[in-house]
Amino acid sequence: MSGGIMGVAAISTGSIHTFQSRSGARKFPRIEFAAQIEIDGILYPTKEWSVGGFSIGDDKYPGRKGDKHHGNLCFDLPVGRFSTPVQFEVMRASEHGYALGCQFYSLNSGHQKTLQSIVDTYLTGETISLESVTSYGVKAQLHEEEVKRMQQNWWRFALVALVSLTLIVTAALMIQSRILSIASEHAAVSQPVLTQRSYNNGVLRLGDYKPGQLVKKGELLFTVFTDEGTDLLAKDKQLLNGINSQINYLQTLLRQSKESVARYNSRLFNELQLVTEKKQLLEDELVTRERILALYTNGVKRGTVDEVSRELERVETFEIKRQLLTMDNQLEDIEHKLDQILIGVPPREAQGDLNSPFEVQSKLDILITKKDQVLEEIERLKTRGLAYAPCDCYIVTINASDGQVVQTGTSVFELSPASQQNRTARSILALMPLEGAELIKIGMPVEYRLASRDDKLIGIVDHVQYYSASNSDIYNEEGESLSGLPKTLPRLQQYSLIKILPSEFDRDSIVNEPVTVVATVGWKDIFKHWFNL
Repeated sequence: MSGGIMGVAAISTGSIHTFQSRSGARKFPRIEFAAQIEIDGILYPTKEWSVGGFSIGDDKYPGRKGDKHHGNLCFDLPVGRFSTPVQFEVMRASEHGYALGCQFYSLNSGHQKTLQSIVDTYLTGETISLESVTSYGVKAQLHEEEVKRMQQNWWRFALVALVSLTLIVTAALMIQSRILSIASEHAAVSQPVLTQRSYNNGVLRLGDYKPGQLVKKGELLFTVFTDEGTDLLAKDKQLLNGINSQINYLQTLLRQSKESVARYNSRLFNELQLVTEKKQLLEDELVTRERILALYTNGVKRGTVDEVSRELERVETFEIKRQLLTMDNQLEDIEHKLDQILIGVPPREAQGDLNSPFEVQSKLDILITKKDQVLEEIERLKTRGLAYAPCDCYIVTINASDGQVVQTGTSVFELSPASQQNRTARSILALMPLEGAELIKIGMPVEYRLASRDDKLIGIVDHVQYYSASNSDIYNEEGESLSGLPKTLPRLQQYSLIKILPSEFDRDSIVNEPVTVVATVGWKDIFKHWFNL
C-alpha cells in the first residue's frame, strides 16, 4: 500500500487484527476489520472500509463511476451479525466495469456514529461487542423518530408563529396609522393658469360667462375695439392695394421677359444648328481641296501643271480653313449664350428693353414678403380687440366686468386647460403642518381622496417647499402661476407645501377641486431622522 504503514494490535475474542493507515490520503481512516456489503440480498466482502466508504475486490460487483446504489454494511461479531443501511456512490471502477471503491452519501448522524464507534473500538484494541454497537443504533433510531415527530408537528409551530407575526404587524400598522400619518390642512387640484389679457385700450364687452364654466377652443371670450384700430386697419388695407398693383405689374413684366428669353433661346438653337451644318460642309470641301492640291503638286513635279495653278489652289485651301476658324468662334459664342440662359442670366440682347427675369423675380419676391407682413398686420388689427379661448379650458376667475374701460395688458380671464392631451400638467397642491413635514421626501407615495370620489388614490410627492400665507402666489418652473390654494388663509400661518403628481387613474378631477391628502411616514424614515443618518 502507498503511504505509511502502522500496525496496531487489538485482542478481540482471541484474534489479532491489523490496522493499515493511509494518513493524508482520506478524510476517514480505513480499517481491514472484516465487513461485508449486502446488495440486493448478495453479500460481497470488503477489502477495507471507513466511516466515509469502502473498497471491494475486482470482478466482484459490476458498476461504473458515478453509479449510486443502496444496501447494508454487515459485521460478523462474536455474538451475532450487525448491519446498518447505507447509500453509496461508485467513485473508482476497473476497466472491465467492476466497482473498486465506493463512497457513502446521505448517511445520517446516527448511522455515522455507529460506524465511528466500531472504528474507535477497533483502533483502541477493545473488544467490539454487539451491545455497544446496537446502543448507537438504538440512539440513531430514536433520533430519527424524534426528527420525524418534529417534522409532523412543524405546521403547528408555523401556525403559532404566523398568528404571532400577524398580531405584531397589525399592532405596528395601527400605531403607524395613528401616530405616523400626516394629514393635509388644505389641498386642491391645481394646474397652470393661462391669463387672457386685453390687446389694446377700450371698453370691455364680455359674454355671459361665469367662473368654472367650460369654454371651447376658438370661442370668443370678450371684445375691446377702438377708433384707433379702425384707422390703422384702413391705412394697411390701402397699402395692401398698392402692393397688389405692383405685384400684378411685375408678374406681367416677368412673363414678357421670360417669353423674350425663350424666343431668343430658340433662335440661338436654330443658328447653332445652321452653323454646325455649314461647318460640316466646309470640312468636307477642305478634304476635297487638299486632295486636289496634292494632285497639283504631283503635276508640277511631272511638268503637267504650272506652279501658278498649284498656288491658287493652296490659297483656296487656306480660305476654307479661315472660314472654319470663324465658325468655331461663332459656335463657342452661341454655346456661351445658351449657358447664360440656362443659369438664369440671359445676355442683354435677349431681353431688349425689358429687365432680366432674375431682376424682375427679385423685385417680385420683395413685394410678396412685404404683402405677407401687411396681411399679418391687418389680421392682427382685425383680432386686436377680439380675444378667443386658446384651448378647451375651465374659467378659473374673471378679473374685469362688462363695460369696464381696460388698458393694454389688463388681465380679463384666467383659464385652465381641460382637454385630455393637456392634463399632464395637472397636479395636487397640499398644505401640510410644519410638525413632521421634514419627514416628507420627494418621491415618496402619499394617499389622497378627491371631493367628488369616495375611493382613495396614490400620488407621488414631486416638490416640497416652505409656504407662507402672506405670499400665496405659486409658480411652476416655466413661470406659470398655479391655482387651487385658498386665498383667505391667516397671513401669519405657515405650512409645508407639497406638490403631488396624481395617479394615472385620476381622470375626472377639475381645477380647484378640494382634496384630502394623507402622508404616511415609515419607521425607517423615523429612525433616520432621529439618528440624523
